[in-house]
Amino acid sequence: MPGLLHDVLARRAAAHPAAPAFTVDGVGTLDYLSWHLGALRVAAGLAARGARPGERVVLAFEDGDWLSFATCFMGVLAAGGVAVPVRAPVPAPHLLSTAARVGAAGLVVGGRWWEAATEADEAASGGWLAHAADLTAPTGAAPTGAAPTGGATAGAVRRAGTDPAAVILTSGTTGAAKAVLSSHSSLTDDWPEGDDVPPPQDNALFTSVAIGTNAAQSVLKSCLLNGVHVVLGQPLAPERLAGLIEEHRVSALSVVPTTARLAVAALRRQGHAPARVRSVVSSSAPLDQPTVDGLAEVFPQAEIFNVYTVAEGGAGLQHRCLPGRPPALGALGQDARVVDDAGRDVAPGEVGELWLRHTGPALSYLEPAPEPGDASATGTRYLADGWIATGDLCRLDDGLVHFVERADDVIVSGGLNIASATVEAALRTHAAVKDVAVFGVPHAALGRAVAAAVVLTAPATAAALREHCAQRLPRDHVPLDIVVAEELPVTPNGKVRKRLLTEQYVRTYQAAAAAATEALEDEVERMVFAAFRDTLAVEPIRRDSDFFRLGGHSLLATRLAAELERRTGQSVEPALVLRHPRAGDLSDALRRSWARGAGPR
Repeated sequence: MPGLLHDVLARRAAAHPAAPAFTVDGVGTLDYLSWHLGALRVAAGLAARGARPGERVVLAFEDGDWLSFATCFMGVLAAGGVAVPVRAPVPAPHLLSTAARVGAAGLVVGGRWWEAATEADEAASGGWLAHAADLTAPTGAAPTGAAPTGGATAGAVRRAGTDPAAVILTSGTTGAAKAVLSSHSSLTDDWPEGDDVPPPQDNALFTSVAIGTNAAQSVLKSCLLNGVHVVLGQPLAPERLAGLIEEHRVSALSVVPTTARLAVAALRRQGHAPARVRSVVSSSAPLDQPTVDGLAEVFPQAEIFNVYTVAEGGAGLQHRCLPGRPPALGALGQDARVVDDAGRDVAPGEVGELWLRHTGPALSYLEPAPEPGDASATGTRYLADGWIATGDLCRLDDGLVHFVERADDVIVSGGLNIASATVEAALRTHAAVKDVAVFGVPHAALGRAVAAAVVLTAPATAAALREHCAQRLPRDHVPLDIVVAEELPVTPNGKVRKRLLTEQYVRTYQAAAAAATEALEDEVERMVFAAFRDTLAVEPIRRDSDFFRLGGHSLLATRLAAELERRTGQSVEPALVLRHPRAGDLSDALRRSWARGAGPR
């Protein structure tokens, strides 16, 4: 068995150099030889910047920059470093804080989103900063002897299997993300017995996984260990899915429920039912019955699975979902329980917290994890005898576990877990905010979206509060909407009634927003909304629709700007989209800009 993941890459480059590893729709394809040589160029570039074995390197990439990210990830490993993926774009202070927290020696950033970086930012990071394009350029020198062979990677730094290889920042169900270490051995634990490289698979896997997640790390492993050609839609263009399935011989999809719903809607509109797809796996959030029924309709030959795991791995459930039957997470067994507040198993039909037994190897953290039985911890908690309390409330029915809701304040939005406490802490730093509650609201594309209710001591607009958050939080944490309340509803013991806030929002604010959307102000809004729909292949579009939360990134921002130029005949800079990602805000910015000139033709 190989000890290092980049050794597997070297073997694949030697055995199947031209075989496709990754394809990003609208960007290109990365074969194993190009991947291997690019990783060695990155390793050489990191060494030239003084990176030493064992040092951590933060990799901040947008989802649309997967090819460059995969190359830099393997380059860090080949240099003997520890890769720390972070999903971009993120505010510079947040990224630098993350780098400081994990003790990173330097930062590698990809794409155009980091154009605002300055020498002061680099100095503040306490280390070096490099752009991916400079590290991956073909003119960069790879180490001597870099031709792929069947053995260890020539020119790469040798590390032990027990040495750390990567850090994954969990989604923060405890209110603050934990930094989980993966060793080199854990990245290759699925390698089949023997030293032969399994041939590339004839069929491909389609996914739209986000960088910086456990799912992204699993995709990298699957590509290398199993020879899977991974086709990525970043963002997912639902209208292109049927064509991608045929073009790349896609037989399996790995999705989140949000992606699944978009795919179902697009394939229904087109009248497609791809028979080639034999497996659809959904994770990150539970599937609902309408989505299962839709998947069964558009993928008639596929088995559909709900997969439930905890971020730290080694524990989970899986259930094959059938149309017309309520989807479950899985069956109870010796490694799964549903319990009440006292830790007693609940009766069928009752609701309790899901516990899972951790079956994998012991985990390692950069910071101490909560102690077993720590009552101060929320969300995922670690108990005695390997049991993990997941923080999810579930119900038993005929021996199957059905998801009910989160027990803590986590909002699952677009397949990402967002801790409301993190967003609340950012809003509380605004001088005008006296009190705040962050909660989830229904959203047609994301499933759930982040919203906030604030009590103010001085006037402040929702736009100003959102901008305040945008300067401190990752983009997907910024509330889609912020409403002002005279006071927050609380229980007799003082706990905020967030479920009531959600109900009030849906009944009042969301209805008003939908009504406002139906009455578009002018031709500018009509053109902007149409450009959003055509670029992102998502509808409906509202004034509060956020380009990045719907899957956009800096490369697509260029495409959106070009589409707006085509429709209006006026110059539109991609930077304007980056500054005003919401459809309504972009319409207002264009209207102000064109008021000073000729306007759209």
